Parts: sequence; C-alpha cells; structure tokens
Amino acid sequence: MSWPAALLALLVSHVVGDVLLQTEGQAVGKARGLGDRVGRWALVRHVSVYTLAFVPALVWIASETSAARALIVGALVAVPHLIIDDGRLVRAWVREVKRVPRPAPALVVAVDQSFHLLCLLGAALVAAA
Repeated sequence: MSWPAALLALLVSHVVGDVLLQTEGQAVGKARGLGDRVGRWALVRHVSVYTLAFVPALVWIASETSAARALIVGALVAVPHLIIDDGRLVRAWVREVKRVPRPAPALVVAVDQSFHLLCLLGAALVAAA
C-alpha cells in the first residue's frame, strides 16, 4: 500500500464522516468542548460516527498490512479528531500563532481542517510503513 493511496482513502473517509454524516446537533454541541457535559456528549457522538466512516479504509489497510496496523491508524484518526474538534487547540492556534483576536468563522474552520489534514497525512504514512 502506498501512502498516497492510503491518504486518499482517509481523506474520502474524513469528508464522509466530518461533512456528510455530522449532524447539526453534533456540530453545534461539540463547540462547547470537552469541559461541558453537552459538548462532551456531542463530541463523543460525532467522533464515534466519524470513526465509523473510516471502517472501509481501515479494513483495506488491515488487508494490505495487518489488523494491528489498522487499529493503530484508527486510533491516529479518532484521538486527534477528538482533540481538534474540542476547539481549544484551534482557538489557541488562531489567537497565539496567527494572532487573530476575533477570527472569522471561515478562518477557524480552515485551521481546524488544516490540523485534520496533517493528522490524516501522518496516519497515511503509518498505514503505508
């Protein structure tokens, strides 16, 4: 398995899980973060559904490498997604690195998706190793 092929499979899974399957309730609720009961519940539901969208890619990775590698890749997909979607890292990055005190929502989404893409690239490299 090549890393570009793994990355493509992970990117398609990401779009399915993060755009097509995410409900409005999950999107609004998760913005409250892990520190809030409602936010935590929305994040857990979203990350669970999001990770299910990766099952076909993970089955393929397991068939090309091993079940253990697929489980590692699955963890490399789910755990960073939870951390990123909690929002604190993204808000801190926008505030401290980009130095934007009141960012437009589109900038926050762009930073959020940039972090997701970097994580998926890392997961694809692990899948192909």
